Amino acid sequence: MQRVIFIFSFLLSSAFCFSVTPPLEREVSLSLTNERVSFALNKMAEQTGLVFSYSSNIINDLPPISINIKHKTVREALALLLPNSISYKVKNNYIILKERVIEKNPKKAELNGYVYDKATDKKLANVTIYDKTTLQSVTTNDYGYYSMSIPIKHQSIIINKENYKDTAIILGELQTNSMTFINLSPVDSTKKDSVLWKQKLRELENFTVKVANKFSAYINTMNVKDTLHRNVQVSIFPFIGTNHKLSGSVTNKYSFNIFGGYARGTDALEIGGFFNVDKQNVNGVQLAGFFNLVGDTVKGTQLAGFFNVTGTNMKGFQASGFTNVNLGDLSGVSATGFVNANFGKVKGAQLAGYVNYAKQLEGIQATGFVNCVLRDAKGLQVAGFVNHAKELDGTQIAGFINHAKYLKNGLQVAVVNISDSCKGLPIGFFSFVKNGVHQLEISGDEIFKANIGFRTGVSKFYNIFNVGIDGSSSEPLWSFGYGLGTSFTIKNKLRSDITLMSNHVCKGEFKDAASELYKLYWGAEYKFKKKFSIAAGPVFNLYISDTYSADYLSKYSNIAPYTLYDHTTDNGFNLKGWVGGKVSIRFF
Repeated sequence: MQRVIFIFSFLLSSAFCFSVTPPLEREVSLSLTNERVSFALNKMAEQTGLVFSYSSNIINDLPPISINIKHKTVREALALLLPNSISYKVKNNYIILKERVIEKNPKKAELNGYVYDKATDKKLANVTIYDKTTLQSVTTNDYGYYSMSIPIKHQSIIINKENYKDTAIILGELQTNSMTFINLSPVDSTKKDSVLWKQKLRELENFTVKVANKFSAYINTMNVKDTLHRNVQVSIFPFIGTNHKLSGSVTNKYSFNIFGGYARGTDALEIGGFFNVDKQNVNGVQLAGFFNLVGDTVKGTQLAGFFNVTGTNMKGFQASGFTNVNLGDLSGVSATGFVNANFGKVKGAQLAGYVNYAKQLEGIQATGFVNCVLRDAKGLQVAGFVNHAKELDGTQIAGFINHAKYLKNGLQVAVVNISDSCKGLPIGFFSFVKNGVHQLEISGDEIFKANIGFRTGVSKFYNIFNVGIDGSSSEPLWSFGYGLGTSFTIKNKLRSDITLMSNHVCKGEFKDAASELYKLYWGAEYKFKKKFSIAAGPVFNLYISDTYSADYLSKYSNIAPYTLYDHTTDNGFNLKGWVGGKVSIRFF
């Protein structure tokens, strides 16, 4: 994760690669005994095609030299041939030699040389060499060469490269020769990711590294393992600020990024006009106009105009205009206008305008559209459309669908509730529990000789869908309806159930006026077999019809077999009440 996020910090930089070998990196081989320096320079010119330009008076007085080198660079050969009193510079294909002005009391030490792999003796590119005090740094070029100047009063320099052991050089121990060669010992960094998404992430990291290796500041970030500290830093862009090219290795107490910035971490406050990127942890407050990107953990408050991303955990309050993404756990509150995605456990609250996602939940999810918990959820899910959890111990409230594979304890409230097993209570228009109630009922009563009903849900609370018919007259009397019920055990195979039904009654063609029959049933059920039972019980009936309808007197005034209560309201609705009964057989 840390490598992937760094690419954001290098979009404003550039690098160029050249196919032609630079003059000082061309190789020469010399085997000379007591020869003049000018003769050696001519041999080097023949082998490399270079032109050495110099005044004869600075070369002729030099003593004869003896040298035996093979496949060394021009730079290395010149370091052996020339004294410290002679310097040189390169211009196109020319190497110009001149006398060096020697300072009597220099304030800075000039260091240059090559960095080698100690195991293979190959030169290493992209090695970071830095002064821990001033944060001045350089990286070796493609040929392993470096050059830097640091204050003489400073005691050491640090050399770092990813997958190599950290090395420190004490300046006082350096010899007075013009080049310093450094050997780094490799370490075993081979790791195999068994999880597919980790393998894919590693591939993305490798691609990112290839792109970012063009930038010395990025190389420093990957190489330097020490955490450097500063109280205050100010930057315009990543690596353009008071922490220079080592900003990715510095943890700041107070960090101010005019456009955007990149740091190892923050310990108090970070403010970015557009973005903030931190490789590791942020402790305190992080504010950005557009986005915050943190490679590890945030403890405190994180606010962004568009999105926040944390690579591990978020502990505190997180808010953005569009999206919050946490790859680890959330302890606190995450609020956003569109999507919250938490790939670990949420202990607190997720609030989103559209979608909340979490691996686990212990707290609250509230959204305008969808809540999703991949594993177990303990607490409350509220959604405008859908709630999902694998295992629920709490409450789901949705505008349309609740789904939980296992409802251990608690409540589901929605138009549709779905689960595999349920020890709680689903309340809605339709509840389906795989291991719950799925009962087909065939029954008869004093009005409808044949009724077919389907019960679904759990024993504590189930839904009933019912149709009935009486074909004894030329125009059959028929009905369809919906109801709710509850059932409880009396003893062994004997149960009791209470249901409340609402049916629309029609005679012949469909009647669009009021013709509603309400039934309150309380009966007993005896289970003869596992999937077969017989039930019977009394029913209190209340029938409401519209006396102003054209066919009231001819079809609907005599629906009731008898009445215990008969009353017509001032607005023309007739109410009839009576007690009847129902006998049924049930399957499943």
